[in-house]
Amino acid sequence: MEAEIKARLTWVKLYEEIKDAGYICRCCGISRPTLRKWVNRYKELGEAGLNNQSKRPINSPNRKVDESIKLEILALRTGVTDF
Repeated sequence: MEAEIKARLTWVKLYEEIKDAGYICRCCGISRPTLRKWVNRYKELGEAGLNNQSKRPINSPNRKVDESIKLEILALRTGVTDF
């Protein structure tokens, strides 16, 4: 097991044992949102939830739209179908 994952597991186990997020965060040098994130992922997915997850967006806002789709959108918006 990687050191990062071991550390996260330690934080989660400490939280489950002590139930004092502020104390654990001060001792471990992490923020409350970080602790909350790992505790919730651990509850939801177990140890697999402690792995890093992709931050890649589901949708790509800069994705190019095909010209035929642009024309269909224009037709729907304006009611004009002969381009």
